[in-house]
Amino acid sequence: MLHRLLQTLRFERDAFVWMDLNDRATGDGLLLVVVTQILLLLGNGQSLLGLALGFNQVIGSLLSAIVFWLVYSGITYAASRYLFSGHLGYATVLRIAGFAYPTLLLWLFTTRVLPSSGLAAFILGAVWLLAIVAYGVHYVADLPLEKAAASAILGLVGWVIVAAIFSGGIIF
Repeated sequence: MLHRLLQTLRFERDAFVWMDLNDRATGDGLLLVVVTQILLLLGNGQSLLGLALGFNQVIGSLLSAIVFWLVYSGITYAASRYLFSGHLGYATVLRIAGFAYPTLLLWLFTTRVLPSSGLAAFILGAVWLLAIVAYGVHYVADLPLEKAAASAILGLVGWVIVAAIFSGGIIF
């Protein structure tokens, strides 16, 4: 799994083809989302004992990450499949997004090296996530890179809208 993760982070086509053909990659993607979220909690100042005592916070954070993964993948899939007529399945987009999720760890590294750049580090990690998803959709769905990138961006915009609706943050 780590070999495929490194291939994904380097935008190698073999990793995306493997994700398209291997059903086991969905579980690997879920595992990467969960481990990444736990590492983000630890890097955010939580201790292992704090994680054990703050069980509700950890479960809430993990559920939030998993819901993001599912919703973002669904919106990206719908955009690439129905808006841009790509040929791929929802499970494949789940796998690609799961393997792209660890790029958010860039936030931890950058905020530790350059403490004042938290937002810039988060944006950089999000852009890397979007780039990986765009390349994966491009390879698997036989879409031009521009349409694949638009699908990835629409997935993120859709997630922001869904999250704002469910958090009560939409102001009309």
